Amino acid sequence: MIRLGFSVRTVQQPGLAGGASPHLSVLLTQLSDLLSYLERRAIRFYRFAAPRHMTPADLADCATQLALLRQRLSTQQIRLGLHLDPHLNLSHPDDRVAAETISTIEMATHLLVALDQPNTITHTLVIHAAAGNAEALLRLARRWSALSVPARRRTAIEHTSSGPSLRMLLTLTARIGVPIVFDYLHFHLHNPERWSLPLALGLSLATWPRDVRPEVHLSSQRSEAHLLPGRNGTTRVLPPRAGQHADFIVAQDALALLAASRGLPPFDLMLEAKAGDLALLRLRHDLHRYAPEWVACVQ
Repeated sequence: MIRLGFSVRTVQQPGLAGGASPHLSVLLTQLSDLLSYLERRAIRFYRFAAPRHMTPADLADCATQLALLRQRLSTQQIRLGLHLDPHLNLSHPDDRVAAETISTIEMATHLLVALDQPNTITHTLVIHAAAGNAEALLRLARRWSALSVPARRRTAIEHTSSGPSLRMLLTLTARIGVPIVFDYLHFHLHNPERWSLPLALGLSLATWPRDVRPEVHLSSQRSEAHLLPGRNGTTRVLPPRAGQHADFIVAQDALALLAASRGLPPFDLMLEAKAGDLALLRLRHDLHRYAPEWVACVQ
């Protein structure tokens, strides 16, 4: 079974969830409200935005909220995810940014552990590699070893549309053991090895440890222009940017990824579409219409 997920915004029910909360207690309250919506829609994978500033004292103060939320997550069998801000990365040439990245990863790990069942890894964190030159990857490998064991077990690195190629990340994984999050759109934008989709997906899934379910990202490239209202009633027509995510998932993109996954280990699928939950519900509808054979396997 592949769990479909969406990121942060609930477009169909505005105001239910949004950007980063000012305090952990507010975030946990929002997540509690959101779980009721996810249960009604039978959605079991969700990426939330963590507070910009979080301390061990905040976790201690919210211990009761965390325990209650942990039980609900387990009962509803929901997986949570976090995605580190792209400017925070372990390969950054500035040691201060790298130190901030390590601190953020560690605090995010403490939060995810508090929301998970004992001795279980369900909720995970995704980071970017940024630069793809040899020096940057050496910095990343060195700083990866500075992370705690729990942080390394819950953190994965995403294959992006720039920076290191998938082959370079696989070489890095062989050295330090970091799992790779395969991204469908990024792969089509940055595939210098000219690998096939099934090969690239399979190699990425193989980097995950057996006790952690892999995460895969799916988005379609925006193809339509959009309007930007200006002052004095003027409107600008903006063409789509290369690599820009579309509001919804093109059904053929989803079907291509699913076809490539035949015979490969199971994974959960995070939809990175601007329409959030609405895009997920639309994709379910499209699967019923165009590929009913996948409906029982994708929820």
